[in-house]
Amino acid sequence: MLLLPKFLFRGAIQICIALMADSKSNSNNLYAHLVANSLFTPRQLSIISKRLQGGGRAQDISSGAYYRQVKQCRDKVNAVLYSMILLQSTGVVQPETLSAIGRLAEQLSVIFASESSDVASRLSVDDVISVMDQLVKRMSKL
Repeated sequence: MLLLPKFLFRGAIQICIALMADSKSNSNNLYAHLVANSLFTPRQLSIISKRLQGGGRAQDISSGAYYRQVKQCRDKVNAVLYSMILLQSTGVVQPETLSAIGRLAEQLSVIFASESSDVASRLSVDDVISVMDQLVKRMSKL
C-alpha cells in the first residue's frame, strides 16, 4: 500500500488519474471497486443512471419492481446525504471532507468519461484505488 504525506495526496491522485485517463477497461475496474464499496447495487446504479438521463425502466423488470427500486435508490441517496451532514457536524469526519470528496469525484469523472481505447498499465489502476482508499480512511477520525 502506498503511504503518502498529506500534502502529496492531491498530486498523487491527479498523477494516477492522468496515467490511466485514456483506459476504458481500467475505468471499469475502478468503477467496480467503487460499486463494491458503496451502499448501492449495480442494478440500483443502473436505474439511477437511466433516470438521470431521462430514460425509463428496462424491459427485464416489472413496473412494480422498478418503482420499488427507484424508491430504495432515493431513500439511500437521502440517507447518505443526511449521514454526511451528521458525521461532519459531530466531528467524525474532517471539516474538509466534503470538498475533498467533490474534488475526487470530479477527477474520477475524467476517467469514466474517457472515450479512448488505449490501455494503461494495471499498476496505475491499483495506484488510483490505493490512493482513493487511503483518502477515504483519512477522512474519518474513527
